[in-house]
Amino acid sequence: MTKYRKPGSRPPKPVNPVDQEDAFVATTLEVTNWAQRNRPILTAGIVILGLGTAALVYYARYRDTLKDTAAAQLEQLQQRLEMGDQAGVQADLELYLERFSSTPSAGEARITLAQVTAELGDREAAVDVLQPVAGDVGSPLGTQAAALLAAISEDAGNMQLAQGLYERLADRARLSFQVRDALADAARLLRAGGDDEGALEIYDRLLEDMDEFDPDRGVIEMRRAEVVASLN
Repeated sequence: MTKYRKPGSRPPKPVNPVDQEDAFVATTLEVTNWAQRNRPILTAGIVILGLGTAALVYYARYRDTLKDTAAAQLEQLQQRLEMGDQAGVQADLELYLERFSSTPSAGEARITLAQVTAELGDREAAVDVLQPVAGDVGSPLGTQAAALLAAISEDAGNMQLAQGLYERLADRARLSFQVRDALADAARLLRAGGDDEGALEIYDRLLEDMDEFDPDRGVIEMRRAEVVASLN
């Protein structure tokens, strides 16, 4: 059978093993000679590479140590808080966030600081502390921060902000009980603001998602009935 090749191409020439060996030896000698001529550069490169590797290892160990230290110190601050040292813990938490803001414990520290600050009466400062964490409602810490921010905003009289946060939690929270709590709070605020129809829609949504034997169903049905009575 005739074998076809691409027009204009030529059949490959046979490779001589001796020529291959000579080429390999020549290349090896060339690389060796280059290495000898550039020994200072190679030595510096090896030193730089070694220093870079050591720096990466040191940084990784530093990060692990910092993370462990942050977790331990936050636990100590929370223990002091349980003993009633609110003012002292508030000041120390502010310093804590300056030092450990890049660690995983920083979010939890912000929530704790905001709670203490609000309880001491400075709700505006508590809101500022929570803002960086409350934006990510889909994360566990973000959900917790948003719920606390909504409660603080409600206590401060900012019903619009609280309502918006409850609605965001209802739409984006991961756990069903978090969604239910957010919906109940949103309905409560709507009713307090005179929007009974909006509250009724939320109560209907809650009842649709509830099992017939849910222990909380009776409370929602009672609140819905109150709203219906006010509309009639």
